[in-house]
Amino acid sequence: MSTPILAGRSFYNLIAEFLIFFFGLGIFIVPSSIPFSWWIIPSVSFLLFLIEYRNGCRDNLRIALFIGIFLTVFDFIFENVGTWLGFWGCHASSFLVLAVPLEVMLTCFFGGAAWFMYMLSVNAEAAVKFEKRFSRSIVIPLILLDLFFFGIGGSTAEWCLIQRGYMYYSNGWTAFHAFLAYFSVWSILHIITYLLKPRFLHSACPTC
Repeated sequence: MSTPILAGRSFYNLIAEFLIFFFGLGIFIVPSSIPFSWWIIPSVSFLLFLIEYRNGCRDNLRIALFIGIFLTVFDFIFENVGTWLGFWGCHASSFLVLAVPLEVMLTCFFGGAAWFMYMLSVNAEAAVKFEKRFSRSIVIPLILLDLFFFGIGGSTAEWCLIQRGYMYYSNGWTAFHAFLAYFSVWSILHIITYLLKPRFLHSACPTC
């Protein structure tokens, strides 16, 4: 069971990452008597980043950190503009940087970096293995799956935050608009990934 099966990761590695990620998503969705804290989100993102740093290709670390910074800055501008226009707002953060919770900024940084390293390791190798076995590329389907996953996951998480009183929408902004926003942001991230690491479309990262 400890034998690497994908991108240098064992079955246990993949299961651990899966459980950590879905605990982070499930903490929004599953009703619980445990009080929600904004710090849960960056904590999960940091754990995922550590896993990717340990198991992923460290040659990609510098670009991964750039992706994390880009997502943080982009989200910071987007959230502040949206708040200024009266579309949304957040409550109960331990510290707000203008209109953005510090916890969200840390989540964007570590989560964005972890996402990039995962894409360039697990997703890339899965695509290469599939193409070698079936002579058919699944890169585009994997990208679309990723876009819809984060579009639905992000808008669902925000809906749950609204139900718990940590966030609000106004002036006609809805969960559908949030879905489109997340879908668009991840489309930009995939374009940047292609421009910075075009080999993602051709070969997986070697074991580092």
